[in-house]
Amino acid sequence: MPAPFMMMLGPIRFYIGGPAYEQLQRSTQYTWATQQRLGDPALKYLGVGGPALQFIGPGGDSLTLNGTMYPPSHGGSLHLTLMRLSGGLGVALPLIDGSGMVWGRWIIESISDTKSVFFSDGAARKIEFTLSLKRYLEDLIPTL
Repeated sequence: MPAPFMMMLGPIRFYIGGPAYEQLQRSTQYTWATQQRLGDPALKYLGVGGPALQFIGPGGDSLTLNGTMYPPSHGGSLHLTLMRLSGGLGVALPLIDGSGMVWGRWIIESISDTKSVFFSDGAARKIEFTLSLKRYLEDLIPTL
């Protein structure tokens, strides 16, 4: 039986036949420190010498969801309102995909939308959205 959703971010559900994303882009950074070395600077062009690099640890992790909604059948404006209210809470939300994998806790960094193809009352028939998330990592040692 298929999962009832593609992904959930706290109370926000993305699902086929409703508010769905069409593209998910993930970017992960890693932190490296650079230490300059003494020596002949010309050697770095030969692939030797030059600065030393030391791995410090993982950096930031971000997700961008791009999607299109067609109100009123897909919730449209109400779904965007829920996204904005959730982001305005200022808390990290659990992210779970339809296969049951828990991605950890994420914060809503930004939401943008473009409305087009309007009904006679001014309501949009088509809403394209971009939801930008950042991974929230807990401190291992509580601060005093």
